[in-house]
This record gives sequence, structure tokens and C-alpha cells, in this order.
Amino acid sequence: MILALVVVLAPLLVSPASEPSKTRPSDGLSVVQDDRSGYVIYCEANAVVWVQDAAKEVQRVLKVSTGVELPISREPATRMISLGDNESARKAGVTLTADAADDSFLLRTVGENLFIVGKDKPDVPGWSSRGTLYGAYEFLETLGVRWLLPGELGEDIPRHATLSVPRLDMRQSPAFFARVIQDLQDRRPKEDKQPSAPKLWLQRQKVPSTLDGWKLSAGHAWDDYISREQAEAHPEWLAKDAQGKPRRFANHKSIKFCTNEPALVEAFAASVIGSLDKYPERRCASISASDGGDFCQCEKCRPLITKDPHGKPSYSALMVRFYDDVARRVAVKHPQRLVCGLVYYNYMYPPVPPTEKLAANLWLDWAPLNYYGWGLAKPVYRDEFQRVAEGWRAVTPNFAYHNYSTWMRSFNGAPLPVGRELLKLELPTVHQAGARAVNLVGFGAWGYGAPTNYILAKQMWNPRVDVDQLYREWLQRAYGPGWESMDQLNHLLESRLMAYKAKESPVYRGQNYEVNYELISAVHAPVFTEMERLYVAALAKTATEAQRRRLEMFGENLIVLHHDLRQAGLLVDAANSTFYRDDEAYRKFLATTEFSLALYRTPEKRFLGPIWKGEWRGE
Repeated sequence: MILALVVVLAPLLVSPASEPSKTRPSDGLSVVQDDRSGYVIYCEANAVVWVQDAAKEVQRVLKVSTGVELPISREPATRMISLGDNESARKAGVTLTADAADDSFLLRTVGENLFIVGKDKPDVPGWSSRGTLYGAYEFLETLGVRWLLPGELGEDIPRHATLSVPRLDMRQSPAFFARVIQDLQDRRPKEDKQPSAPKLWLQRQKVPSTLDGWKLSAGHAWDDYISREQAEAHPEWLAKDAQGKPRRFANHKSIKFCTNEPALVEAFAASVIGSLDKYPERRCASISASDGGDFCQCEKCRPLITKDPHGKPSYSALMVRFYDDVARRVAVKHPQRLVCGLVYYNYMYPPVPPTEKLAANLWLDWAPLNYYGWGLAKPVYRDEFQRVAEGWRAVTPNFAYHNYSTWMRSFNGAPLPVGRELLKLELPTVHQAGARAVNLVGFGAWGYGAPTNYILAKQMWNPRVDVDQLYREWLQRAYGPGWESMDQLNHLLESRLMAYKAKESPVYRGQNYEVNYELISAVHAPVFTEMERLYVAALAKTATEAQRRRLEMFGENLIVLHHDLRQAGLLVDAANSTFYRDDEAYRKFLATTEFSLALYRTPEKRFLGPIWKGEWRGE
């Protein structure tokens, strides 16, 4: 159906750092009228790559929407969509201030022209700025365009014969200067020769991919700076037991140090400096502790070991002091470079009282292990969340947030629902508390994880978005008339998983973020028949091929789950299911979905084992 469109901006997507948009729809720009246009897309020939990409995207999407291809011009015109900072934009008074945040942009109509001007910087790994490109995507979203999933199947572009754009005056900048969503299959297998559709999807949501580099590096890193040979030569550098004896670490990646040993601090800092010398393009070095919590117990370290709010040993003061000691030494040689350390595991709660002012080049990346895997569904953790976030902000303004909060390890096709109550709590709270960067783990199984990924991406730009509205819009746009059945399916799983997690012990165990036998047998298996009924009902109501195929991506997960439930003896009358495949048919299904984004996989492999019990051991 061909419609006429007068664009009305969605205030939902205006960021906290944005100025309100002013529009006058009755006095808009008639960009396309009766399958014709007098407009061009103006982009200077020497503009940075992000501006060139913006021109191509605007041209492509408008052609899909209206059937009219606006030419890309290297010269200004009397009627134009002008992209990037250029002389025409400056003459029209459309400029960003010198201190504008990276990725920020302006959308403004002046006369008969629309100007999209962003802060643009070259492609420096992790530190580029793509303001004009992000402004172009914001403009296209005001026309009703949505990118629901990666690839052509996820693109939802309304068709229009007439396109009238209102007079705009909009300024936006991101709520968080660093935004990362990990594990979305943007890192593709070597055997898959197609471009990374998830990488492009992230770009369209104004979120860089990890393939673009990292602003803040915070991975476990102690073994990177002190070699095995150094550790063997200096046993006094190693973490000690309560009797003061150095501990030995069979796995060097797990090594821990006595962080109050002056020679160790000097050697560690010298190694970090050497790494930054070697890689001049690297803006940030991780100095995070090795994984695990078995830190030094010697008489010098013991006074800095306190109790967390739950009465357990807390090493936060010990770790933060070490990070600060290293950061100050690095700053002498590299004053413009950053170091970043995790505050995690048994050092996830802020030190009490807060430490003295920390080095300006030090960032703390709060990764609250207790909240992993829907931990914020547990009342004790939900109640403390804001207080703990504010506590870390009191320690340092250089505060980043890193969590696996709505993520769980699910290898058997068991869908994880959209945890709306968790999403409403998490990013709004840490933003209000003062976090300046976020790094969350999304769902690589796009068949069921797409709406969660979509909401997370929108929240990273603007944590105040209406989660329920975004959720409903995604279902309606993705599935069409069948959306209500899928809403019921999500609510079914959401309520069951929330109840399961609320009853789970708050004491951390490794299996807390596993979708294992215990969880599947309690949450999914008892209602699998109802899940199937709702899915089939939704599929029957689809109105377009795209809606049907998106639903079938969800169904691919249910085929895997059905097979694995059957193998585990958790299904009765399995052969009568829509999702039943005999062994040969199942092998063919796996072969045809080898690189499907619907199902979870890493760049290296897809996990096809049985439903496991307890903690995942990498079988």
C-alpha cells in the first residue's frame, strides 16, 4: 500500500543530552512528490568515510521507501540534504560547538534545505566519531525506518509516494561516551564469507562493534605484564597465604600478586608502559586482575581486606590502590593514555570509606558478578543496585559499567525472554549514578534475542527510552498481526524465569548464569506445549513473507530445544510436535543452519551437546 507521509518526530529517542526537537509539519520540505524529487544529497568529495557512508545510506533508504533515487552531489544545490560539516552548513549557521561530544549531531532545516552535521573524526580504532552518520540514521528513523534484525530481513522501511519532512531543529549526543554490546555474532566465522550483518546493524543503532576497536580495555591482564619466568625468579612478588608463604599458580593466566610489593608494582607499571610504547595507536591499556578471587593474604595486604555488605571478604580497597599505583606511574611517561581495571567478583563493592582521589588516567570498570545471569531479579540485589552504583561513582568519576545481566549461557535453543523489569532498572540507574561508559553482553541467538539487543542499543544512546513502548513496537513491526501471541510467549517465559531467579540463592555460584538442566526443566520444559501453541498461532497470523521468516528464526531455536528436551527425557509425546525432526532430518537442519544468525554460535564453533547439569565446563 502506497501512503503519503508527513513525518512526525518520535520524542522517545531524544537523548538526555539533547535539545528538544522543534517541528512545523505544515511547513515541511516536500522531498518527494508524485514519484519525483528536486532534491540532491550533498556530500563533499573529501569528506571522511562516515559522511560518505551516510550519503549512500540516505540515498539507498529513500529509494526503497519512495522509488526515487536522489543523486549524490559533490556541489551544493538550491534544494539539498546536506551531510557533514561544510561551507554551506556553516553559512546556514548549522555548526557544532568545539567541545561537542564524540558521535553528537545536529539536524536542522534552513530554508528549503536539511542539514545533518555531526562530529566526525577519522577511523582511529575505538576512538572514531561518526556523528553525521548517526544523525543520518536518526533522520531515517524519523521517517519510520527501523532495523529490527541484522541483514535485509531485519530492515523495515515504509513505502511512500510522497515524502514531506518537517522543519527540524534537533541536537543529540550519546548518554554514554563508550557503548559496547558484545557477543552478537558480529565476529563471524572464517568460513562465512558474507559481510558482518550484525556489525552493520550495530552501526545503525549508533553503537560501535568490537570489530571497530575498544575505547576502554578491561580484560583480565595480569599475566600479560609479568611473565612466567619473572614470576619464577621473584616468588616474593606472588600472592601469599595467611602464613606469608608465596602461592604457586599452575596456570599462569590465573596468577595473583602481592600488590603491596614495591618491586612488583614497579615491574608491572614498566611492562604496561612498554606495551603502550610498542602500540602507539592504543589509547587504553587494561591492568585488570586475573580471573578468580584468591588474592594475597600477607600482613601488608590484610589491613586492606574488609567486609562487603553481605559479610564476605572484600578486596576492593586492595585492588583500587594497586590500580592507582600503576596508573600514576604510567601517567609520567604517557600522560594522554588511559589504564582501566575491573572491579569485579570479590572486589565488586566499593571500598568503605572511599579511597582518596584517584589518578586522572585511571578508569574503573564495574563488573558486578552477583548480578550476572538475571541476578537483578533477586530482591536483595535489585534493592542494593542503585546504592552500589552510586558508591562507585563516589570513588571516581571515571566509572564504567560492564555486565552480563540479561544474558545467560544458552546452547540448547532455550529462548531467553526480554527481561523488561531488568532493562527498566539497569541502564537508567547507572546513568543517573554517573557511569560514563557501558559494556553489556547481548544475545548472539538473534532468533529470540533480537528485541533485547534492540532495546539495549537504544538505551545506550538514551537510557530514558520507554522500554515497554520499544518492546511492543519491535514485536508489532517484526511479527505483524501475530505479535500478541509472541508477547504472551515472552510474558510466559519472563514470569517463570523471574520467579525462578527470585527463589535462587543470592550466594554466587558459577551455574547462576547457566541455562542448564535445572533451569530448563523448571522454566521451559513444563510449558513447551504452550510455547508451541503460541508460536504456531503467531505464525498463522503473519501477513508478509518477512514477518513469517522472522518468526521462523525464533522457531529454529525451538527445533533445537525440542530435540534436546527429547534427548534428555523431558518431553512426552514428542513425535507429534511441529518441531519434531527425526535424526536424519535434524542433521540436515543443522547443516542448513550452520551460519544462521537465529542460533547461537561463536566465531569458532556451534555447541551441539546435550543439556548439561550444573556449571558449564566447556564439554
